[in-house]
Amino acid sequence: MIKTPLVATLSAGFALLIGANSGSAAVLYNGLSIPSQTPAQQGWLYLNSFVIPVPSAIATNQGTILDSSGTNANYAGYFRTSPITLNRSKGYTLTFRVQINSESHSSTNRAGFSIIVISDKLASESQPYGLELGFWENSIWAQNVGFTRGENMSHDTKASAQTYKLAVKDGNYQLFVNGSTTPSLKGSLRQYTGFTPPPGYPNPYTKANLIFLGDDTTSAKAKVTIVSFEVN
Repeated sequence: MIKTPLVATLSAGFALLIGANSGSAAVLYNGLSIPSQTPAQQGWLYLNSFVIPVPSAIATNQGTILDSSGTNANYAGYFRTSPITLNRSKGYTLTFRVQINSESHSSTNRAGFSIIVISDKLASESQPYGLELGFWENSIWAQNVGFTRGENMSHDTKASAQTYKLAVKDGNYQLFVNGSTTPSLKGSLRQYTGFTPPPGYPNPYTKANLIFLGDDTTSAKAKVTIVSFEVN
């Protein structure tokens, strides 16, 4: 059982992260830029499969619409190495605004839209710790080490674009929604071992300081609007 002083320390650490000066944040994607741009036009690597109907990524004045909803067989998404070291000992936050316009899945352990963040690798680690969050229309949940559905929260991700702040400190994470100071989801970071990526794709779970957003499975599909993404 975790002792109270440690809980207090973690709570204080997360409070400092949530209150961090947004002026020091690195904007990795601004979907409201003029002219409209996709993340690929702002430094992200876009990869997709080519099963017809092929996924699309279209820049609009409200963000990029990433659409893999044609078939579960496709996957598509954006990769980027964070320009800021994702040092979990010091703590860091990812703030992103997205809307899940539609999502469906053939497995309860998969999501048509996911966010993956991998922390910096410590010298003593064989693989860095990180987290994958899956988004359904009515739920957000963490992917377990064995790629099964872990801790989860009921939440309407479809009605409108929402702002999520993922705070990481030491071996733990907390997810805050729409400016709330109370975490909606929290838990431990994972080491996702034993994953073999599709041909041509990097393994996001072994790459330190890597961020992914998109559809990374052939068991689900989605149409989402990506509005913004920043790291602090």
